[in-house]
Amino acid sequence: MLNTLQVKNFTLFSDASFEFAPGLNIMIGDNGTGKTIILKLAYAIQYVLHKALQESLHTLTPISIEALNLDLSRKLKNVFQAEKLSNLCRTHGVNAQINMTINSDLTIELSLADKLEFQIKNNNEITTNNSLPIFIPGKEVLSIFPGFITSYEDRELAFDETYYDLCKALSRTPLRGKRREEINNWLAPLEPAIPGKLINEFNRFYLQFSDQEKREIPLVAEGIRKIALLNYLILNGSITKTSTLFWDEPEINLNAKLQVKLVNSLVQLANTGVQIVLVIHDLFLLKELALRVDANEIKANFFEFLEQDKTISIKQGENLEDLSQIVALDASLDQYDRIQEVLMQDY
Repeated sequence: MLNTLQVKNFTLFSDASFEFAPGLNIMIGDNGTGKTIILKLAYAIQYVLHKALQESLHTLTPISIEALNLDLSRKLKNVFQAEKLSNLCRTHGVNAQINMTINSDLTIELSLADKLEFQIKNNNEITTNNSLPIFIPGKEVLSIFPGFITSYEDRELAFDETYYDLCKALSRTPLRGKRREEINNWLAPLEPAIPGKLINEFNRFYLQFSDQEKREIPLVAEGIRKIALLNYLILNGSITKTSTLFWDEPEINLNAKLQVKLVNSLVQLANTGVQIVLVIHDLFLLKELALRVDANEIKANFFEFLEQDKTISIKQGENLEDLSQIVALDASLDQYDRIQEVLMQDY
């Protein structure tokens, strides 16, 4: 579970700090203020560290810092699609510094420019019960799944590595038996929004309505695909009680009715132990999540990304009201004022 993150001289950020809630975390702000950057950075570090921990556990050997340096260097370049690591530094010639705390007992320190230096503190207390993190990008993935993994491995594609990772997670088969029964209540909020069952046949996804009828997933509405994707990641065990779910703009292609169903599911997942980090622009979804926080259904941290004089600052609070400048709300109020002006022209 992600606890804290501090970045210095990294991409847009001269110095920024984040303290994450164990359940729900919501990032808001104007376009170009670095929300997705933080999402990808936290994801990449957790992903590589999880792989290293699993390898260490499997081989009964200590974690290799040298291997971590190589793996994370590659991961950061592929996730950010940077030609070289030094392009991730805000000021040329000055190292970027990254400090992350996971599970309260594990501190990771990174320094990167032309090369990356990785340090782990308290690694004798490392816990290994965390699941591989999941990153859901803005573009819909189910329709591009057929052949994507092989194509990404063999050729250069105009997709960052989060799409490849998500396709690998989707390739897992659904759980059965006792493990399947344990997640039934996780699936309950989502299944009424899906007019069928998502199935994977011969490396292609379909929505199955009955034994005789199924539809290719590209012919299904994108909003339903998005709900079905989350449902399938739960169903095949990719999202578990110890997962961190990073989701960039979940509101894309979802109408208000589906957004409410999505929030029902996210609240349940967070209260069960899944850590969720969202980037949101849509005012309806933002207010729906804030409503659940105000109703004490879930605890959350809100992060507001503010730009002034080419510097990004972060304001953090446990409620939406703690933030000073909500871009979506300001735009909505401005629109309301313009509507009133048009209406007053009739008098």
